[in-house]
Amino acid sequence: MKIAVVGAGAIGGYVGGWLAAAGEDVTFIARGANLAAIRQNGMRVIGEDGAEIVARTAVFDKTVDAGQQDFVILAVKAHQVGPIAADIAALCHAETAIVTMQNGIPWWYFHKHGGELEGTAVRSADPDGSIARLIDANRVIGSVVYPAAVLEAPGVVHVVEGKRFTLGEPDGSTSPRAQAISACRGASRSARLWKIYARPDDGARAELPGVADHRRAAGFLREMRELCPHRTGE
Repeated sequence: MKIAVVGAGAIGGYVGGWLAAAGEDVTFIARGANLAAIRQNGMRVIGEDGAEIVARTAVFDKTVDAGQQDFVILAVKAHQVGPIAADIAALCHAETAIVTMQNGIPWWYFHKHGGELEGTAVRSADPDGSIARLIDANRVIGSVVYPAAVLEAPGVVHVVEGKRFTLGEPDGSTSPRAQAISACRGASRSARLWKIYARPDDGARAELPGVADHRRAAGFLREMRELCPHRTGE
């Protein structure tokens, strides 16, 4: 299984570092001082218990150099997705899945949501629709990031607390690809790093900050439409 981690900051470094140290085939996409540090010293992850691992793995600044992957972990901040969206295609073959690790309401939130809000664009996350055009939502596996971590120095991540990353398909189904990423070796090593919620009411959408269930999500969007209709595309 080939896994690319786009964004080697606190969360990307944590996840990618553990997966690589456990023996998974991980490639980081990084830039600047982080790129140089990982190339020279590997990705160092200091756990909340003080235990350290150093993952020596491939790292590139351009996605085209990394080649096609089975999974892409998109670990940049939400406002950074747009500028790099066009680069993600170089990492993908026909079956590549993209695990998004941006907390908050993502651009794909209403993809396969069902009901009256099916397919609604979230303009606060994707103002001009470019992310949706460049990243196929059918590739997406949603994730909620629970741990707290800090990038103490280039190539050095300190985990403050937490090991749980919730995964879920946008339609709430239990898919082979979600099961595959949850069963990878890094998941076992980091004490259930991944957990799948199969039902829509228990899935990634239901645990996004401020949204307890789909009915509240619908109410939230209606409220946002009334307050700032230009942001939701109406």
